[in-house]
Amino acid sequence: MKWADIIIPTGLPVVSKKTECSTSNPEISVETEYRIQRKDGEIRWVRERIRQIPNNSGNRGKFQGWIHDITGRKMIEETLEKHEEARVKEIHHRIKNNLQVVSSLLDLQAERFMEREAVQSQEILKAFKESQNRVICMALIHEELYKSRDMATLDFASYLRKLTTNLLRSYTVKNEDITLKLNLEQVYLGMDTAIPLGIIVNELVSNSLKYAFQLGQKGEISISLCRSENNEKICEKLHEKSADSEKDRGKSKMYLQYTLAVADNGPGIPEGIDLENTDSLGLQLIMVLVDQIEGHLELRRDAGTEFKIIFNNK
Repeated sequence: MKWADIIIPTGLPVVSKKTECSTSNPEISVETEYRIQRKDGEIRWVRERIRQIPNNSGNRGKFQGWIHDITGRKMIEETLEKHEEARVKEIHHRIKNNLQVVSSLLDLQAERFMEREAVQSQEILKAFKESQNRVICMALIHEELYKSRDMATLDFASYLRKLTTNLLRSYTVKNEDITLKLNLEQVYLGMDTAIPLGIIVNELVSNSLKYAFQLGQKGEISISLCRSENNEKICEKLHEKSADSEKDRGKSKMYLQYTLAVADNGPGIPEGIDLENTDSLGLQLIMVLVDQIEGHLELRRDAGTEFKIIFNNK
């Protein structure tokens, strides 16, 4: 029987492509790794190296090379990969659990302040609640990464759904009439982008729930996440703001890939509030984190408030 008949079908396209490459480039040797099935049904990994025999040898159109059984090496690699995956999952699991412990401690401390300082308790409780939500925001990211098969990236749309649901529950007493509208594309973000962006969304949605609507007033908070159109003008603005070398100038030619918008239909942020110079810890945090992910922030104040962050995925 032909050798190709015992190659596992999923490996045939790779083998065919490599053979074509060797045919079109007689001077080079081509290496391929794939699986075969032996007569007794056992699956083995092999490594093949072939090259075309030069035409002047009288063997036109023929190949020479070797095929070596590498099953042992592959088994070791797969075992190591599984151990590494389990190790990383365990790390994310422990981080999530530790963050939940911090959240619980903040909750307990807030209750003690309520008992001792009745006069100042509301402001203290508010500060603890904000800190607790920031911790939960980060814990959710590690929970999602623990569950995912690819622990290097995060399904950010799925994460936003869980985060916003948690925030609505957190402020449910005041905001029973607030509805949430989500328009999210499935986007996978790296950790360096997902964590700062998650905290930004936490701050923006929390601000809307706390300040945008009066008690009992109906309102809507909307969040959209999508791939961006050509943002050349925005990239040029970022370039003018921060690029001071030839190396930095080259970066400005890379278009920002994604747009995240968080909006509410409340009265809007007053014109007197300057995002670049504000006393609000939440807004200060947002500005710092947007800079951290090298993004661009736009604020619209008419017909409510809309924050738009345009960014790349790191």
